[in-house]
Amino acid sequence: MLLPKIKIVAYRLGDGIQLSEFRAAFSGTIYSSSPSELFIKREGLSFVYIQNYGEVVFSDCDEGTMRGFLELVRPFVLMPIPPGKEYKEDFEIEVNAAGKIHFDYNFLQVPEVNADVIKIAMLNVSQSVVLDYFTDLVQSMLLETSVFTNELERKGKISTSKKKLMKFIGKTLNIQNRITDNLYFLDAPDTVWDNEYLSQINHGLSATFHLKTRFREVEYTLKIVDNNLVIFSQLVEHRESNKLEWVIILLILFEVLHALFGKYF
Repeated sequence: MLLPKIKIVAYRLGDGIQLSEFRAAFSGTIYSSSPSELFIKREGLSFVYIQNYGEVVFSDCDEGTMRGFLELVRPFVLMPIPPGKEYKEDFEIEVNAAGKIHFDYNFLQVPEVNADVIKIAMLNVSQSVVLDYFTDLVQSMLLETSVFTNELERKGKISTSKKKLMKFIGKTLNIQNRITDNLYFLDAPDTVWDNEYLSQINHGLSATFHLKTRFREVEYTLKIVDNNLVIFSQLVEHRESNKLEWVIILLILFEVLHALFGKYF
């Protein structure tokens, strides 16, 4: 028997959500929770999944419900992405009691569905939208480093100041920390360990979204940026060291000249 499709929509709203403050202000039914997530049940197979890393995921919710809930969450978002520019991803679950588990692009068919199945799907979709965000972020950083590499190729030197370069390195380190905090999908959810059905769904969704491959691509791009920054910092340090050497040479020269000709002035 083929049942209606369940639509899942994930949003990346910002760099974090203050869950404890939101929980205190929220008056609805919380199906389950932990320090890092809230799983809110509405009715039937309609759920809202909120993660403190900055994602809100909806299952079987209409547009009005989603807009209203996003506005409810926004005051608790840290470093929010401007409304209308959030990262978003859609997914569908189709229930076919006579069929088998089947994965396709942004689509999952299962013989039966429950809250655990929906939550695992929501988790994987949220990780996909997070990867979209960080992929764009590290690509923009790679483009920024290309400004330095192009200058190095053209002029044989880097003209940027040491302070500007240190700020860029700090930005890179912060992004690395954020990626480590956000991309936690390498560990399967606790609910799948003792349930073969849920484990199969989680593994298939991870493969469908190419999560591990995309994560490695983000890591590889960051490594390229890191290697470039190490070289840039060495060049800047060498330049600063040369400046200091010239200052010392000039001071010594001044002292020598002063010793030789000071008595005549």
